[in-house]
Amino acid sequence: MAQGERRVSAIHQSLTRPILLAGAERQLAIANWITAAALILGCGLHWYTIAMGILLVTAGHWALVQAAKFDPQLSQVYVRHVRSQDYYPARAAISAPPPRIRASVPTPKEMRA
Repeated sequence: MAQGERRVSAIHQSLTRPILLAGAERQLAIANWITAAALILGCGLHWYTIAMGILLVTAGHWALVQAAKFDPQLSQVYVRHVRSQDYYPARAAISAPPPRIRASVPTPKEMRA
């Protein structure tokens, strides 16, 4: 290879795509389906538990697909956000002074100084 020549490597799409199951995050979709199956089969096959299970599978999976369209790794981002709350609180202390807001246009008093 010549000294000034660039090397080009192909990266397969499977290495960069997120792992989704029917359009939703894999772990959340499996948890949703297992919860619905446990609700349907574990509660004695009553009509209202079957209806709740079907509602959970359809509406719950639809919500997971919509969340995955927004961000395919939304649950992992949320977990990382919750873990870092001890280090980076999202609010100031109660005793903190209010921030000084400076106008973009100087006042006449500031112009004289």
